[in-house]
Amino acid sequence: MIDAAPLTDTMPLRERALQVMHYPSQSGPLSTIAALAAMQAVLTWLPSLIGGFLDLFVWAALFKYSFEVLRWSANGRAEAPQISFTVSDQIAAYAVLLLLLIEVLLFAIGGLFGFLTALALGLVLMAAVPAMVIILALEEGMVRALNPLALVQLAQRIGRPYLLLVGFFCATLIVQSVVAIPLGAILPGFIATFVIACVVDYLMIANFHLIGAIIYEHRDELGYAGHLELHEEMRAGDLGGPVIAAARTRAASGDAAGAAALLRDELRAKPEVVSMHVEYRHWLRECDDKAELVAHGKRFVPLLLESDQEARAVDIARECQLLDPTFALERAEDVTRVAAAAAAAGQTQVALSLLGGFHKRFRGHADVVGNYLLAARLLAERMNKEMPARALLQQVKLEFLNDPRQ
Repeated sequence: MIDAAPLTDTMPLRERALQVMHYPSQSGPLSTIAALAAMQAVLTWLPSLIGGFLDLFVWAALFKYSFEVLRWSANGRAEAPQISFTVSDQIAAYAVLLLLLIEVLLFAIGGLFGFLTALALGLVLMAAVPAMVIILALEEGMVRALNPLALVQLAQRIGRPYLLLVGFFCATLIVQSVVAIPLGAILPGFIATFVIACVVDYLMIANFHLIGAIIYEHRDELGYAGHLELHEEMRAGDLGGPVIAAARTRAASGDAAGAAALLRDELRAKPEVVSMHVEYRHWLRECDDKAELVAHGKRFVPLLLESDQEARAVDIARECQLLDPTFALERAEDVTRVAAAAAAAGQTQVALSLLGGFHKRFRGHADVVGNYLLAARLLAERMNKEMPARALLQQVKLEFLNDPRQ
C-alpha cells in the first residue's frame, strides 16, 4: 500500500526516497509502464526508420501520463492516476520536442567542439531539466521552458530542494545506463527492450512524482493554487457533480462537443459553479475551440476573483494570453488584481501583458499610476529592460504630476 500522507519538508531523505521509488508500483503506473514497454518492444520488429518514428508517439504517451502524475502529486494527492485526464497532447508534444532538441544539441556540440564540451553542456542541461518540466506542467509554454532566466528564477524560488530534484534526476539516468548495458548484452533484443523500457518508464514516473511533491511543498513560493480540474471541489459533492458526470458520459461516447454544449447550457442557469466552468474548459480544449476558451476566460476570471482565487485567475489569464495575445479583462479592478497576483507569483509576462495600454483603456482610473509603477519595476528588475522602464516612469511623471507616488 502507498502511504497516503503527503511528502513534507521534514521527511528524512531515506524515507522520501523509498516513498518516491514505491510510488510507481501502484496499479495505474504499473499498467501504463507495461503497456508502453510492450509497444516499444514490438517496434523493434519494424524497420528502424519506421520504428523510430512510431517510438516518438510512445514517448509522447509516456510524457502525457508522467505529467498527469506530476499534477496529481502537485495537488497533494498520494494516489496515482489511472489515466491521463488533465494533460493535453500539446504538452506531451512539447516534451518530446524538448527531448529531441537536447539530443540534437548535444550531438552537434560534440561533433563541433568535442566530447568534453558536450559533457559540460549535458551537465548544465541536466540541472535545468527539472525546471523545464515544472514550467511545461504549470504554464504549458515551450518558449518560457527554454528561457534561462525563467529557469534560474524558478530554481531560486524553490531553493535547496531543487538540488534534490537535480540529484535524483541524475541518479536515475545513471541507473538506467547501468541497467541497460548488461541487459542489452545478455537478453534477446525484444525482451531486453521490454525490460529496459520498464526500468526507464518506472524511473521517469518516480521523477515526475518527486517534482510534483516538491511543487506541492513549495506551492506558496511558486504561486501555485492547484490545478483546477484536480481541486477538491471536482471530486464529489459540489453542485456541478451530476452535470459533470453527464458531460463525461457524453464525451466517453466520442461526443466531446456535446459535453461542452451540455455544460455551456447549464452554466447559463448556474454561472456561479466553479467546477462546471473548469470542466467546460477541459472539453473546449479537447475540441480545440480556442475562440470560446478566450471568451469564456473573460467571464471566468471575474468569478474566480469574487471567491478570492487570484492564483487560479492568473492561470486562466495566462492560458488565454497564449491562445490570443490581445486577451484583455473588461474591468480595471480585475486587471489590477490579476496583474499583482501574477507579479507576486513570478508570472512577469502575464502581468506585463495585462497592464499594457491600461491608461488608454481606463483613462483617469485611480490604479493607473500604481499599475505602471509595477510594470516599470517588473521591466527593470525581472526583464533587464531599464530603458523601457525609464520611459514608462517618465510617461507617468508627465501625466500625473500631482500624484504623491512621484
